[in-house]
Amino acid sequence: MRLLALLAILGSLGAAGCTTTPLNKAIKSRDLAEVQRLVEAGADVNQVSGARTMFAPLPQAVIYSTPEIVVYLLKKGAGYHQEALDRAGWLPRPEMIEVLLDNGVNPNLAAGRYEIIESAIRRRAAQVAQAARKAPGNLDDDAYARMRASAGMPPEKKAPSSDIDAPARRGAERPDDFALVIGIEEYQGLPKADFGERDAKTVRRHLEALGFPARNIISLEGSHATGSKLRSYLQEWLPLNVKANSTLFVYYSGHGAPDTKTGEAYLVPWDGDPKFLKSTALPLKTLYADLAKTKAKRVVVALDACFSGAGGRSVLAQGARPLVAKAAELEPTEARLTILAAASGDEITGTLEEQGHGLFTYHMLKGLSADPKASAKSLFDYLRPRVQDDARRENREQTPVLAGTALGEPLLAP
Repeated sequence: MRLLALLAILGSLGAAGCTTTPLNKAIKSRDLAEVQRLVEAGADVNQVSGARTMFAPLPQAVIYSTPEIVVYLLKKGAGYHQEALDRAGWLPRPEMIEVLLDNGVNPNLAAGRYEIIESAIRRRAAQVAQAARKAPGNLDDDAYARMRASAGMPPEKKAPSSDIDAPARRGAERPDDFALVIGIEEYQGLPKADFGERDAKTVRRHLEALGFPARNIISLEGSHATGSKLRSYLQEWLPLNVKANSTLFVYYSGHGAPDTKTGEAYLVPWDGDPKFLKSTALPLKTLYADLAKTKAKRVVVALDACFSGAGGRSVLAQGARPLVAKAAELEPTEARLTILAAASGDEITGTLEEQGHGLFTYHMLKGLSADPKASAKSLFDYLRPRVQDDARRENREQTPVLAGTALGEPLLAP
């Protein structure tokens, strides 16, 4: 509408006797080659072809033409920067605002208070602040905070730091042991599972410290943790590579979901949809069955997810009600499997904000750091009361689950 109004004004002014120069004609035709030819032949880049400065070449280019012609005119010394900015803000033409600012036009020249120009100013100030922060020694914390504030940016949220993030090396390489580590935080179309990817990265570091070779650890994080990739590694890669003397560790941090009709528990990949669990998610019983098909002498599954659909790291289809997932869903179906789960079927999981990790994952890794040779039972006895205590401080219940048969054997030690 503004462009139509402007064209009407231009038409009325033209009728009042405004002239159009060959340069202005070339600008309106968006003919960069002709603009260059005329300027090289002596055309004045500051000639106003009418009674108002909006008819100068640069404002006319902002109104009618292309960014390339605007850049060329600026390089050739075109003036009337204020008029050009005001026209770009009023129309609005955001791409022209970016071009003008990129080529040295002072944003404070604009006579009007256009939000689109103000936004561009704030964005550029933020970029300057970020660049200054990254340059070694350029800004201390206080100066950086002041620069962010002056740019209209919120205070920077510091990345969390935890005492489990840098595990000490505890063992020689174990060439036959394998792991599949999955962590999802930002889903394609679901709420966040806070710290899911950070959990997975830290679990991987602990496995490497225990001697799992980096080449034997498959990490699927964020958008890489699609349903097809999960199935590919579970059903093809692991069976092909895992050996008869291998320990196989599978870790999952992200959303779980229950089938609202059956209570069956599912892991939700990055592209999963709780409305269509059967086609987009992975049933726990399928996970266990796939792992049982490998040759591994021992399989350990750690799940920092929940399956009630009542919140935490669990989701439901819109409009569905939370329910208690089948208790049996957390039970392994094969003797070699040991399962550690973050919460029972009717509970939700939580996080430790100050540590930047899932509550269950934090205490599991803390326990393994204290005793890398811990059995499943001793590790569970360590983490269970600690998870329960931290959850109660948040006025809720979270009770980890341990299932399997060989619970007295070392969990991850060779």
